[in-house]
Amino acid sequence: MYLQYYIDKFQNLNTNSINGRNSPHKVCMLLAVMKLIDEGIITQNRIVFDDLLKASFSECFAQMRQANDRNTPENPFYHLKTEGFWHLVYHPGVDSYSVKRFSAKTVSHVRLDDELFDYMRSPIAATDLKDALTNNLSNLSDLFSNWLIGLGKSEKTAKNYLQALQSSIPRWMAEKQLIELQPLTKIRSYQQFHALVERTRQLDEFKIRNTNGNGMYSAALNAYSRFLADIAQVDLKQDVEDILEDNALSATEKSILVSTRLGQGHFREQLIRYWHGHCAVTGYSETQMLVASHIKPWRDANNRERLNPYNGLLLLANIDKAFDLGFISFQDSGKVMIARQLEDPEVLGIRDDMAVNLHREHKPFLSHHRMEIFRGF
Repeated sequence: MYLQYYIDKFQNLNTNSINGRNSPHKVCMLLAVMKLIDEGIITQNRIVFDDLLKASFSECFAQMRQANDRNTPENPFYHLKTEGFWHLVYHPGVDSYSVKRFSAKTVSHVRLDDELFDYMRSPIAATDLKDALTNNLSNLSDLFSNWLIGLGKSEKTAKNYLQALQSSIPRWMAEKQLIELQPLTKIRSYQQFHALVERTRQLDEFKIRNTNGNGMYSAALNAYSRFLADIAQVDLKQDVEDILEDNALSATEKSILVSTRLGQGHFREQLIRYWHGHCAVTGYSETQMLVASHIKPWRDANNRERLNPYNGLLLLANIDKAFDLGFISFQDSGKVMIARQLEDPEVLGIRDDMAVNLHREHKPFLSHHRMEIFRGF
């Protein structure tokens, strides 16, 4: 099957609808599988319902769930069979027609269409598949609000951003006939939103209101753009494409750099060894939950710096995200620096008494991070 076939399937999953809202369970299960493939944990077309898959599902589900949604990964693991590409493999002797729900006693594992599994292993194709899944999420405004709060923004700020995106900004755009009047949170495509943002910033009304509002409207646009990019991993896709199109690199060099950009390979192994399998900040030791984070960002670094283990910290995902977005940095002494814009750092488990044990070779990279990425006190 062609990639477009699976993109169409992913855009139109058979999901339960509750009060006009689609259940996120199938979306989260597919994202969980792709995450484990990205991390090199799933390497064969054999998806087992184990603790790693359940943890990956729960991490995604926590961001997408609503009040009445239950964390039941066994349900999508079973019911995805109706989509045509997700095939339950039963234990020998089990009558598949008698099985109505998941049980480890009856279901051995899942096998995907071979073509789909290959697409999921491709960093470029997998990004298109992840982007397609957002079509099933009927509550992007709620997810965006949760995403903001998860980054340490206050509920008041989240409410203000939503008001700007759902009412004020689209009204100004509609008056200039840039769009039909509708909330910008209806837009699911990063590329489409990014194109609209560039035109919006040129509006005189926007410039005046944004200045009077101390940059709040611009901040709302930036945040929603970053949210959509996060869902589709847009930056990751572009970086991988740049590597693959670089004729100055050998096939081996391309493979190493792609693996590093995906958080796999030798760079991650080096960080795990250097930090003894613990989060550099919290000491948490479950390596499957830790991210190989570049200090000097990929986009700013040369190929040698991208592979240098001293340009890396092993971090829990929430701390990695705050570090990547410039909400925190570290002094040369290792003491954490928390940006004023991170309104509720405690939500992320970030405290001002945190510190990291640095080597002198970390310091040039951290200097760049403080100067170019950190949002300041």
